[in-house]
Amino acid sequence: MMKPNTSRAAFFAAVLGILVLVPLAARAKPPKKPKQSSQPQSQQQQPPAQQAQPEPAPPAGLDEVDKQLWHYQTDAARDALGRLMDQADANAYVATAYGRVLEQQKNYGDAESRLRKATELAPNDPAPFVYLGEVYLRQRRGGDADNAFRKAADLARAKGGSAAAYYLGVAQQRLKQYDDAVATLQGAQAPAPALIPYQIGVTRAFQENWPAAAEQLTSAIGMDSGLAYAYYYRGLAQDKLGRKDLLVNDMERFLALAPNAPEAEQAKAILRAVKH
Repeated sequence: MMKPNTSRAAFFAAVLGILVLVPLAARAKPPKKPKQSSQPQSQQQQPPAQQAQPEPAPPAGLDEVDKQLWHYQTDAARDALGRLMDQADANAYVATAYGRVLEQQKNYGDAESRLRKATELAPNDPAPFVYLGEVYLRQRRGGDADNAFRKAADLARAKGGSAAAYYLGVAQQRLKQYDDAVATLQGAQAPAPALIPYQIGVTRAFQENWPAAAEQLTSAIGMDSGLAYAYYYRGLAQDKLGRKDLLVNDMERFLALAPNAPEAEQAKAILRAVKH
């Protein structure tokens, strides 16, 4: 394997700075003040206790769209979302999924618009803010991205629960709170099980803890062999561990799954560097 030179070390450092990876609560009107009754208080009819409204479930089919997006099957995800597009202006789940499709199509302006709409439809849900932050990173708007991730983290803490913890962990990762991110993700419930070791592996890669990164990403791939960016980040780890053959295999697999991803050109450059 080639000895890394200064320009290549800087190249890999730049590469590591990029990562690819709801409902709106109804406003309840204040109850009217009850009229005074001449009956004794014990005989007055007590108003029924108000029950918390359950959060609406996402429309059927969005789980498959989410999986296709993580597999970087952008066209398939857009086609599957097509029958729900009439809800894109009113349903935060659909608006979020559509924004993610647009991001993968590198239509970052429209992706931002859709995801901002999702944050308006679901102002207490951390998920749209996480994906909005990712779009800001693609646009090289670091300050806006940090604000979005901080908002996601605050909302996830307020919401509580293992599902919200996943988005808290991702937000912490993007805010470079790496140890906190790992601890949070270890107790989280992701939209798909493979995303937990994937996000922990990416976090370890950002920490330059290459053995741990490779181990976690291998676990993620074992759970979901179509998780495109797991190969990309594991390839970076393999390079740092001196495993040229595994680096080549992972980068080639990444390019097969996500040939149009923003990191595709970087993956090609890495392959050219190690093969010559």
